[in-house]
Amino acid sequence: MPPGLRGITLRELVEEPFGPYREEHVLTAACKGTTVKHPVSLRRLILECDRKYTGLDESEPCQPGHDQNHFADHQVRFRGILEIQSLSWLTDVAIEAIEQELRARDVRVRTAQGAQASSSSLSLRRMYDPTPGFNGGQLKIKVEIQGVKHLPAVYLTSTYVPNGLLIVSQGQNRRYAVDTMHILSYKRSALYLSRYRVMQVLKDLLALDARSNHWTNNKTPLAVRTPDWFVDLYLTHMAYAGKARRHRPVYDSDDSDIEPGSAGRLRRGREHTLRHVSRAEILSLFAMHAEWLVQQVANMRMNKWLDVDVWKAWLVTVRYMRKQAAREGSTWGVWEGAEVSLDDEDDDEVPVVAPPASRAKAIQRTRTSPASLGPSSTRRSLPRSKKRGSATRPASRASGSTSASSRSTPAFAGRSALHRSPSPDLTAPRSYYDPDFSPASTPPGSPSSSSSGLPSRSPSPVDPDLAARIHSDFFVPPQPNAALKWVCPVAGCNYLIDLLDLTEENLDNEEITEDEKRRLRAKTWNVREDFVRESFGYMVDKHFYQHLDEWDIKLEWDGKRAEASWKHPRRTDGRLRKVKVDNRRPVIKQEDS
Repeated sequence: MPPGLRGITLRELVEEPFGPYREEHVLTAACKGTTVKHPVSLRRLILECDRKYTGLDESEPCQPGHDQNHFADHQVRFRGILEIQSLSWLTDVAIEAIEQELRARDVRVRTAQGAQASSSSLSLRRMYDPTPGFNGGQLKIKVEIQGVKHLPAVYLTSTYVPNGLLIVSQGQNRRYAVDTMHILSYKRSALYLSRYRVMQVLKDLLALDARSNHWTNNKTPLAVRTPDWFVDLYLTHMAYAGKARRHRPVYDSDDSDIEPGSAGRLRRGREHTLRHVSRAEILSLFAMHAEWLVQQVANMRMNKWLDVDVWKAWLVTVRYMRKQAAREGSTWGVWEGAEVSLDDEDDDEVPVVAPPASRAKAIQRTRTSPASLGPSSTRRSLPRSKKRGSATRPASRASGSTSASSRSTPAFAGRSALHRSPSPDLTAPRSYYDPDFSPASTPPGSPSSSSSGLPSRSPSPVDPDLAARIHSDFFVPPQPNAALKWVCPVAGCNYLIDLLDLTEENLDNEEITEDEKRRLRAKTWNVREDFVRESFGYMVDKHFYQHLDEWDIKLEWDGKRAEASWKHPRRTDGRLRKVKVDNRRPVIKQEDS
């Protein structure tokens, strides 16, 4: 082989996608639409209309920038990369064409290495159905497909793609989840995505305030749901969430603060001091899309979740603040690149407009009679935010120097290596935050991360009675049974955690966020999701510590090692041991003179 050249693997041959091909020519009916359990996902999606690149800001009818006449005359075509999970997804013609391209790649690479290459015998069927002992079945080819977009896109509200973007193709009506977008279409879709993210955050805040799994269960009167009311909810439930304190988005491979294989999650006992998020900054994000939000709610016939008149009154203040910021050479409440007109002076002298009389009376009645708000009253839902883990955490858990507000990994439940990305929320205020300029992380107190995440036994001798007290299952990662139930292994204790029927006692745990509790109650999760396993671990962890408190046992952590001891050392009996005194007088032998 000539110097500098090396053999190429099959994985490298199939790394580049094949195609592009038309969707109707290559995909069969076996390639069904995407679902949560069986995703059919496109990567690097690009949209085109009338031979020009476009995006969702322009092509979606619900967007102010939509040109209805133009898009009525021209179809929106899409192109994206699809990973083929099974050969049954491909037509026979497609399989033959892709095999020819694969063999041509093989011959071309071997010819470039300086030798006369023979014909290739690579086969897709052998890749997807390998012979015993051949591990090539894990390789999947990627095909670039092209189709015509049908129906409006759906973002964050679809049951098929609840946390992402969904598009539907024309003709075959196949649903696709969109994993990533091409930069040319993403730039023309960023405003659309931001609008729906803000709307989803407001609905999530309604659900969190109602302590429910859906925003429609919030009974707070619409007249009370002002922008300032939503800001209070955001500061309480989202601005300083524990998951943000435990994640570092930018880090080096040799960063000692990062838990290995966790995609940026900080080690146990380490957390950020998050920057202050001001009310004006949150209001600016709401104001950025306020006109669009009001229009969306105004178009709804039922389940309106905002008072349109109240928010229209706020829009007068928004326009005034935008102009004031523009005159000072700054921006507030406008999308990046948008221009603020300073010509219209009509509302410059009216910075605040009161809501209509009927709305004002409703607000006044609500404020004077808090009981009328029901379970989702502002008096209940807007407390000062507490540090998580500072109220009900057992004293033995905080025996080290770990910050009480730190969201720690369950001590007894082990640790998942998967990193759960933060759920979509108003992350714009944090996008300018550089974690490397935060104050020094808290020193490791309670157990640092280890390969198993479990407390290890102390090498020093321990009291046999104490060792007999601690059940051996305390040192084994707990696992629910096939019915997703777990029963405490301690003799005489019948404490039950049923993941499909969680009680308030199970969820009474400050390590589990309100959003996670809502998702657990909704039963829309998968047992493989990281937050489900971690929440289960926190439940078991708290119960085990309750047993240790009952037995008067404490755990003290030293790095990866846990040392158990009695909180109040015990005596062997009730009497002091007597010391035998030797009263004999020594006999001194005298020498003869």
